[in-house]
Amino acid sequence: MSEERHTAEYLAEIIENLVNGIGADRILAIVSDNASNVQNVRKIIQEKFPRIENIRYVVHAINLIACDIVKEKFGDHLLRCVNTLTSFFKNSHQAGSKLAQLIKERESMVEN
Repeated sequence: MSEERHTAEYLAEIIENLVNGIGADRILAIVSDNASNVQNVRKIIQEKFPRIENIRYVVHAINLIACDIVKEKFGDHLLRCVNTLTSFFKNSHQAGSKLAQLIKERESMVEN
C-alpha cells in the first residue's frame, strides 16, 4: 500500500475489499484519523455500507493509546485478566445471565 497514492478512492477500495472479505455483517465500525482524504473515504464507505459506523479521530487516538498500553507488561497483564473475565461470562450461562440482569438494572437506575 505504501507505493500507491492514498487517494480517497484507493483507500475506499482497500477498505471495501476488507469489509467484503470479513463480511459487512461482522463489522460494527471503522475507526480512522481525520486527514482530508480519509474524510472522503468515510463518505464513500458510509454510502456503500450504511450500517457500519464511521468513527473519527478521537477513538483512533484512544485506540493508539490502548495499543501502546498493551505493549507494556502491565497492559498485557490487564488485557489477559479482561479476556479471562470475558470468557468466564461468555461461557457460563448463569453468570452471563446474572451479569446481563445487573447491567439492565444499572441502566434503569441511571435513566431515572
